[in-house]
Amino acid sequence: ASPLFGDSVKTEEPHAAPLMKSDFSLIQSLTSGQQNFVLSDPRLPDNPIVYASEGFYELTGYTSDQVLGRNCRFLQGPGTDPRSVDIIRTAIAKGSDVTTCILNYKSDGSPFWNQFFVAALRDSDNCIVNYVGVQCCVEADAGTSHLEEKVNSVMPLKGGEENLENQGDIDTTKKLL
Repeated sequence: ASPLFGDSVKTEEPHAAPLMKSDFSLIQSLTSGQQNFVLSDPRLPDNPIVYASEGFYELTGYTSDQVLGRNCRFLQGPGTDPRSVDIIRTAIAKGSDVTTCILNYKSDGSPFWNQFFVAALRDSDNCIVNYVGVQCCVEADAGTSHLEEKVNSVMPLKGGEENLENQGDIDTTKKLL
């Protein structure tokens, strides 16, 4: 079940319980660092966003009227890989932290690669009271470059004709990603 991505989850009635000190420190750090992040409330229907940073609005082009009260699914679009969404859903179902690179869309419809991190924020009773989602815009080929570096560390490219043959393999790998 994934409240962050729209699966229904049974929740207990919300009760006022303070955030753990470490969670409060995280939110304070994110706010002071002007990061791009949102907070959602899994105790409300469809786990809506209840807070978004100014950086989030600047990154996505959305306004508070377009964001607050909505599930974060609205950032997904036709090119969003369902496997990335599943990675996030699985982590949320387990209450664990996760990061993944996901294709999201701005208010004008333009896509951007989002190195997305999500974590559950818990109260003093260890109950999840919010999720924090941190967005970081990354270059489209960031993952491909990392893959090339890994491949080259295991099988360094050699000069001459072999280099041209290997370059074709790398180009093929880029197309697959």
